[in-house]
Amino acid sequence: MTSLVGQTINNRYRLEALLGDGGMGTVYRAADLNLNRQIAIKLMHAHYARQAEFRARLVQEAQTTAKLDHPSIVKIFDFGDSDAGLFIAMEYVDGGSLRDHLRRLQRIQKYLPLTQSLQIGIQIAEALDYAHRQGIIHRDVKPGNIILKRLNQVEESNNAPFRALLTDFGLVKLQGAGGMTESGATLGTPTYMSPEQCEGGALDGRTDLYSLGIVLYELFTNKLPFTFKSLSEALQAHIRGAMPPFVSEVRPDIPLLIDNLLAKTLAKDPVDRFANGAELAAALRSAQLSLDSTSTQVVTPEEVSILERVPEPPPGFTLHVNTPGHDTGVVPLTRSVISLGRRVENDIVLPAEGVSRQHARLQATSLGWEIVDLNSINGTFVDERRLLPDHPTPILPGSIIRVGPYELLLQGPEMPVTAASEPHDHTVLRRPVTPGVGQTQPPPSQPPVAVEPVADPLAMFLTREQIAVDPGQRVDMTVEVLNRGNTDDRVGLRVQGIPGSWVTMPDGFVSVPAGQTVSLTLSFRPPRHPTTPTGRQRFRIELVSQRHPDLRVAENAFLLLGTYVAFEASLDGEQLRVPGTAVVRVQNTGNAPANFSVVARDRQGALQFRGETGRIGINPGQIAHVELAVEPRSQRVFGGGGVYPFEVEVVSRAGGRQTLTGEAQAGSIIPSWAMYGLIFLLTFACVLAMIAMITNQGRLFGGSSPTPVAGFEAQATQTAVAAQTLVAATSIAETAVVIGDADDDGLTDAQEAQIGTDPNNPDTDGDGLKDGDEAFIYGSDPNKRDTDGDILPDGDEVNQYKTNPAKADTDGDGVPDGTELTQGTDPLVADQTPTFTPTSGTPTETATATATLPPSVTPTITNTPTVTPTPTATGTATPTPTATATGTATLTPTATVPPPTATNTAVPNSNAACIGQGQVAPVIDGTFSVAEWPGQALIQFQTENNPARLVQIYYRRDSSKMYWAFLINDDTADPEDSLRIYFDATNNGGDPDSADRFFQVGRDGSVQVRNGISSNSDGQNWTPVNPSGHWTATFGNSGSQWVVELEVDVVAEMGGISNPFGLMLQVLYAGTNGGNADFVSWPNNDANSNNANTWQDVADAICP
Repeated sequence: MTSLVGQTINNRYRLEALLGDGGMGTVYRAADLNLNRQIAIKLMHAHYARQAEFRARLVQEAQTTAKLDHPSIVKIFDFGDSDAGLFIAMEYVDGGSLRDHLRRLQRIQKYLPLTQSLQIGIQIAEALDYAHRQGIIHRDVKPGNIILKRLNQVEESNNAPFRALLTDFGLVKLQGAGGMTESGATLGTPTYMSPEQCEGGALDGRTDLYSLGIVLYELFTNKLPFTFKSLSEALQAHIRGAMPPFVSEVRPDIPLLIDNLLAKTLAKDPVDRFANGAELAAALRSAQLSLDSTSTQVVTPEEVSILERVPEPPPGFTLHVNTPGHDTGVVPLTRSVISLGRRVENDIVLPAEGVSRQHARLQATSLGWEIVDLNSINGTFVDERRLLPDHPTPILPGSIIRVGPYELLLQGPEMPVTAASEPHDHTVLRRPVTPGVGQTQPPPSQPPVAVEPVADPLAMFLTREQIAVDPGQRVDMTVEVLNRGNTDDRVGLRVQGIPGSWVTMPDGFVSVPAGQTVSLTLSFRPPRHPTTPTGRQRFRIELVSQRHPDLRVAENAFLLLGTYVAFEASLDGEQLRVPGTAVVRVQNTGNAPANFSVVARDRQGALQFRGETGRIGINPGQIAHVELAVEPRSQRVFGGGGVYPFEVEVVSRAGGRQTLTGEAQAGSIIPSWAMYGLIFLLTFACVLAMIAMITNQGRLFGGSSPTPVAGFEAQATQTAVAAQTLVAATSIAETAVVIGDADDDGLTDAQEAQIGTDPNNPDTDGDGLKDGDEAFIYGSDPNKRDTDGDILPDGDEVNQYKTNPAKADTDGDGVPDGTELTQGTDPLVADQTPTFTPTSGTPTETATATATLPPSVTPTITNTPTVTPTPTATGTATPTPTATATGTATLTPTATVPPPTATNTAVPNSNAACIGQGQVAPVIDGTFSVAEWPGQALIQFQTENNPARLVQIYYRRDSSKMYWAFLINDDTADPEDSLRIYFDATNNGGDPDSADRFFQVGRDGSVQVRNGISSNSDGQNWTPVNPSGHWTATFGNSGSQWVVELEVDVVAEMGGISNPFGLMLQVLYAGTNGGNADFVSWPNNDANSNNANTWQDVADAICP
């Protein structure tokens, strides 16, 4: 083959360097003279270009591929005919192919960092998903068709600054068109082909996902999942071979979830694989997020980053291969690493006897080339000198390498090729080369048929699904809208799930021409305000089309809202006479709970302060007042006092401090004016006494004097005692939070031991409130996530809903707070409907107890006696009388609300509701949200042995799918816990038949579905695990409760379901972590799928 370097194609593209050769053409780096940029040019081999059908198909495929616009797909700029033949001009990427990097890793026996392997998988899976949506199947996904592009900065957190790009879309399909392969041919690279591709069957996008799975396996392990020596063995391995070993057996640092992910990707049956590239990308992204933050940033000694540059092969070197009995072949050395050996996966295949399977390796250096013998049996010789195994040896131009019967001559750019070594066959190194052996014709087959899905006229793509932003800051998100239709359209965006003031959208509608992609920008700026929540906030972006108003295109995304620290402090009583009280006002203006300390001091040491606190917890937006008693350390008996400046320092433990200043004026015990007044009074009294004695001695002193009333003095004494007791109690509580508090939760370690909380965990029950705050501020139980049993965690009640975590019905209207939220009513506003109470005359009042706190850490509440009216026959609306307190009660150490009683839901069932217009289906993410599951629970039940183990079930429906949420209270979390759901789809009772289904979700993350067997009276139960893809289940742990969310496509999974349908539920509490094992079933504890009498009829909702 003659090199075309230096020539110009169509007066526009100047060929600058040879990059490599493939099965269909030769690739050059070229300069686009019109646009002054570097591109890559692929020139098709002449024997293809001469075929008219191929030329026509090339135009068609190039036009289709050129429409692909994705950051992980190499862009097509131009295509056409030239004097040099058919060509395709495409994006030039200089980061090297993934195959080059893998060979480098295999040579130095290092692994690619796990997070970088996952990054490559995510980017290629997203590219495949995009292409499949456009109806294009690649058919040849392999490391050689993945190239790497270096970036100036990272695109996502925890990612490295590179992007993997997929190239050669549609070229394999072209190779199989129009008789270029005979009937029965398999298109693609056998190592990476899917089973259906090996069999020549119909293909869809899942064939590419299988190939990507093999690439991922190789990335993780540096090995292929299957071993074979021939094409027929390769086909058998893919079609009927055993599943490969788990990657964790090769690399123990790889988590088991990646084993499971690869097992699904490499499933023989396409039905058992991921449905599309988006699902695979999401699974890979979850695996990436689950890695420890350390492992995502540190490269271990066994790993080498893909960003370490591969040495560029020196230009102009060729290897002349002399095969006995054949003409000499010439191989240009265009790669950094070139393997030689007998096996077909080598770059240069030397199949004769005397050559080892992996015999030797050529490696590029900055000065030229070196060769390494790979422990070959018969050795490698350079200029008749045998090399030491695994020892790199430099070779110079003119050196003769002997491998078995082959002689290889290295020639450099400065050495002319002699007539004796003039090649007969000039081959560019792109695929494995076998000197002296011609191309073999693959067996015939029918060309594969692509299954092209029907796509919506519009598509929307998000550049990021998660965006981190701090309150008050702005962050932008790019939304790409693709118009697949043949007519122009105008579109707009709508955002749901977050306040409208947070987001700025494009004004009005934006034009999207047919076949074009338009980028729209959304700007998010959550306010810097205490009401702005923290953590993950889910929202939904919807696409609105003027031409297709009924089209529903939407994507979910998340804002990761950060916290900020801010507070305001002021001092009431800056000018203070002592003894006196100074009040410090502290307001938390941040968006997260914060702890503050208030400390006062005077630099002269003349004052003493009481009431200082080492810790006070304040929720966002709330205000706390701290009273400081200020007294002088000493006072003069007579004369004037002094003025002493003092400071009060307010410190936030999250960062920040403020210093407040004041002045205290201290007087003498007996002020001067009092002394002068006393002298005046004594003098005046003496004068009066003398006058009285003179004028009327008896009358002045002879009258009776009244007796003073003791009630006021007694009351004053009681008040003083109460105040002293309160001050002492406050002092004790404040001292307790400072001394011996290992976890800084406001409770001493001794107090935590007394009430049973964890002294090393500030939030024992995981409800979002610190133990000390629950005990001292909110009155809730720090050992219970939901103290009042209203299905709302204590932290959510305080921080989100502003309800009382220790009171199931905050507003006292008779409806629990959790139920009010599900019904859409306000749990803080009582129902104003008057209640008619039968009365008879004056109601008899019973005493309301006045609570006196015992000396325990956590005060708890007993039921307060209420007014008991005497009923009459006539109902009249009367107000509730107020009882007068006459006694003192002692609080008992418990505040529990009994769980609801188990109920069997009867037919019809008013709680089975359809998803209404404007509502969205629940997101199956293992997180229960009352906004997604409105209304009351469909079913609730609990175990007989432990009523606190309550199970609540919520249910929603649309025309084809069921949505279930299971809230399972479990005081002992154990991975062996499981939930089982049985459906009698046809409601015919008896034992399971083929229409029935049994779903099981384990707390260890395992999920499975089984089908019933045959009829409902054959005594047979359930089939083995059914690999169905028509249902999704996700679980999540939340303190002492775990949540299972389930979505079932009843039409696809069961062929529909009767109304009513039969249902049974079972929950296994394993209790192996120190708890008690238990088992509960519904509708009764004897429920059994073989007993027709234990199925419960459930009336279903009929949804349009």
